[in-house]
Amino acid sequence: MGRAAAARGHELTVVAPGERDGSRLQGGMKLVRYRAPAMPYDPTYRAAYRLDEMRRLVARERPHVLQISSPFAPALAASSMRDVPVRVYVHHSDPIGCYVRPVLRALPSSVGNCIERAAWSWHRRISRFCDATVVAGTWLETELSSWGCERVTSVAFGVDRSELGPERRDPELRARLLGPLADNPDALLVLIAGRLAVDKRQALSIQALQVVQRARPVALVVLGDGPERERLRQKARGLGHVTFLPFTRDRREFGGILASVDLLLHAARCETFGFVLAEALASGTPIVVPRAGGAAAMAHTDYAETYAAGADAEAVARAVHALALRPREAMARAAIRASAMLPSLEQHFDDLFAFYARLLASPVEQNVALQQQ
Repeated sequence: MGRAAAARGHELTVVAPGERDGSRLQGGMKLVRYRAPAMPYDPTYRAAYRLDEMRRLVARERPHVLQISSPFAPALAASSMRDVPVRVYVHHSDPIGCYVRPVLRALPSSVGNCIERAAWSWHRRISRFCDATVVAGTWLETELSSWGCERVTSVAFGVDRSELGPERRDPELRARLLGPLADNPDALLVLIAGRLAVDKRQALSIQALQVVQRARPVALVVLGDGPERERLRQKARGLGHVTFLPFTRDRREFGGILASVDLLLHAARCETFGFVLAEALASGTPIVVPRAGGAAAMAHTDYAETYAAGADAEAVARAVHALALRPREAMARAAIRASAMLPSLEQHFDDLFAFYARLLASPVEQNVALQQQ
């Protein structure tokens, strides 16, 4: 976003928690950090609780548009910043789906429904004091609007297709990732990619592959990092061959991995878009996903198999089996066609900055009663 802003003549400043106070230029943007403690579960995240410091730093920068990228403390801090011409909440994560609903499944439905309604009331308040709420797709616009959120607008996320495509399929890389299974024509090479955390449910995917392995050999590639890495490594023992790789910034390497596997197995129920899913499709790689959230919106029967949001490992394994039996070439062509319907990364930022320009030209009148609180 920083590079896109600079290329279009805008100045982007990001205010975010960090290890220490300070600012620097990075990737076309000004990155302003304020000191905050590490989160206990995942120390790569910082606890953004210093409301006054957030307000002070934003006031110092005097932005024309304040983009709120978190519904937690940053949204609370922004709710009282009345001197900013335009405030926009970008709903790029789903805290209710990721953190609230999993807990509520253990409660009686009547209690769970009350708690979920209370959680949505805060999202409605954010939408009331903002000039717009931006989401990645029409399905999410429909969901937020159905819960009473106001002025919700879809600005479709884009895909960086550079270094992606079926032509990146690399037989030598595939053989390395298959390891001792490289000479077995029945071996299935599966990719799990993303932040390795409980809400992404990679443990369920590994359990499903252990079921799949009863019928055919399985090699697994886990691409990513996070607090669950070691637990997942232990859980994956016993599969035919397992390769754990850290996140990579090398797009050519990433494209080679995506194109060389047989399928991408995904388990997160609370994606708002699903970048790795879109990138897999751009690589001609079919996907197996839950029927929930952005993963379900990304899936189509031409190149995907789906399973119920609450499915167990056996049901996920059946979906993997079903996809593995289908002709890959036809699915690859369908995946490429679907990917071509998604905007490019450049188009996304063109649309986003144009939308912000329209808001600046004609700001939405705010709720007077809320402003007086």
